[in-house]
Amino acid sequence: MKSIDKQHIVVQLKRFNCSESEADLYAYCLSIEPETIQKIAKGMGRNRTTVYSEVEQLLKKGLLFETRKNKKRYIGAENPNVLYSLLQQRENELVTLKNNIGYAVELLNAIKPSDTSVPVVKLYEGVDGFKKMLEETLSAKGEVLVFTYVKLFSELLDPEYLEGYFKRRSAKGIHTRLIFPPCDFANRVNAKADQYKIQVRLMPEDMEWKAGIFSWNDSIAIQSFTEGKFTCTVIENKDIAHFYRKIMFELVWGQARKMDSESSSE
Repeated sequence: MKSIDKQHIVVQLKRFNCSESEADLYAYCLSIEPETIQKIAKGMGRNRTTVYSEVEQLLKKGLLFETRKNKKRYIGAENPNVLYSLLQQRENELVTLKNNIGYAVELLNAIKPSDTSVPVVKLYEGVDGFKKMLEETLSAKGEVLVFTYVKLFSELLDPEYLEGYFKRRSAKGIHTRLIFPPCDFANRVNAKADQYKIQVRLMPEDMEWKAGIFSWNDSIAIQSFTEGKFTCTVIENKDIAHFYRKIMFELVWGQARKMDSESSSE
């Protein structure tokens, strides 16, 4: 077998929670008739105890089976088509999870402290932290409000990722208002304002900054990009969120310049 083909097999089996060593064991068992663990270990030149442990794991994962001959235990490999069955099983489990996750979230939210007067503060760092914050906004029950120097962050994440996020957010029926400085990215998203369920307004061209604020539900997330380090601080507090959403954002929104699509729609 070519090295690249073997690597492809290993990568796919890892998606079924198999280690590289387990993938090798499964492939070896496919190449022989059902055999004892001792002979499998000997044929592979591996430690019997290690092979025994991996066989037990592969039996649980449904990739190996066992049979008996003359009171001896033999191990064989399931037909590779079993992967389709395992995949279908995962899909069924995912459907069940989707159907029940809402109730589980309600129960877990009920565990949270009833005293919301003390803000909850979370710090995320780097691009992955920014993406994690964006995923949290998809839980919004009302508008998502965005005031950011988007050119900086669109370059950090890449515009394609952000536009994909806009599509997923829109699919959930979440409306968004965004305040940007004039830039190509603002024009790109504004051209799809109806599709993305957004309104975009612009700050004056001579303004430039290295920060941004997203707000949804009772949360605000403050992003900064200083000395090449990206941080995102999420504050969960009803009063702070209300002050930002109903006072600060609305004041700036009222002064920001409307874009063509919004002007023509009024």
